[in-house]
Amino acid sequence: MYYEYAHGGNIYDENGHTNENIIDFSANINPLGIPDDVLTAARNSVAYSNIYPDSNCRFLTSKLAEFEDVDKSNILCSNGASDILFRLVYAVKPKKVLVAAPSFADYERAGNASGAEIIYYPSKKENNFNIEHDIINIILSASPDIVFICNPNNPTGNLTDIKMMKKIAAACGFADSILLADECFLDFVNESHKYSAKSLISEHKNIVILKAFTKIFAMPGLRLGYAICGDKNLIDRMRFCGPDWAVSNIAQEAGIAALKNGREYIKKSCDYVKEQREYMISELKRMDLIIYPSHANFIFFHCPQKIDLYGEVRKNDIIIRDCSNFKNLEPGCYRTAVLTEEKNKLLIDALNGVKILWQNRS
Repeated sequence: MYYEYAHGGNIYDENGHTNENIIDFSANINPLGIPDDVLTAARNSVAYSNIYPDSNCRFLTSKLAEFEDVDKSNILCSNGASDILFRLVYAVKPKKVLVAAPSFADYERAGNASGAEIIYYPSKKENNFNIEHDIINIILSASPDIVFICNPNNPTGNLTDIKMMKKIAAACGFADSILLADECFLDFVNESHKYSAKSLISEHKNIVILKAFTKIFAMPGLRLGYAICGDKNLIDRMRFCGPDWAVSNIAQEAGIAALKNGREYIKKSCDYVKEQREYMISELKRMDLIIYPSHANFIFFHCPQKIDLYGEVRKNDIIIRDCSNFKNLEPGCYRTAVLTEEKNKLLIDALNGVKILWQNRS
């Protein structure tokens, strides 16, 4: 089987060197950047690299339990959100998994790694790629071992409301399925607690909530993610399905520092992202692009013109996400992160230049 990288954020040359001239809109990282306290904690923790990390992440887990208002026995920390995905499939050993199309590539990849059959729920562009009630029929008829729901969804940015999540959780319970609710982008949604499946875990032990410090705290290079689950036995099984010391001393200390003033930072980030997202959407709409509603820190759109937007803006040292490798998407679909005001204006200027190019061709 041929391996091919299927994500954004690939800003390295063939020798692995970072291209510092690139403005990367392909990775959806908080534009406010990593908090200063987190950087300080990470630097200071390097001095403790001569000792093994706490494999149970006890102090970090306690702080997360307070932050998330759950019991610490319901939390598993690991080496980024994707590591949790693979631990889950290795723990469950699914024969069938259900993934929405389009959605995050690692759900399918984790299923393939475990030898599972992949069942797709094809969301419809005419409904803005929302999850609809017909997914319930698929769950009940196919009885997948794991159902993956990304909320907000990547790459489309649409949000599944809590009423639908309750129905999906109930159907998964009836079908003896596990519901993996990926909420890695939910912190960018105002009043995110109203949409989180966390309110369902006491009633539905079959829910695993996936979260990470990666996006909201701008820490992709430190690799820190965690799961919240009401089934403590499943948490323990996931611990066995991966190496000890999955979270470095540096990542643990960075996570603890991030949580200290986390709520204030998240609120500030939500407000900033919303303002910049609205600005970008208004500008993109003027370019005859088809823009889909987004609740996350990125925007999904379709270019009806037969032009390589990725290649054209790349000439300006700007990278957007070409979504051609996502299932159930037509050619010409792209995703752009919401970055700082200065960088967003540079992207808009570059795209306006491309618009002039295709107008001259027509």
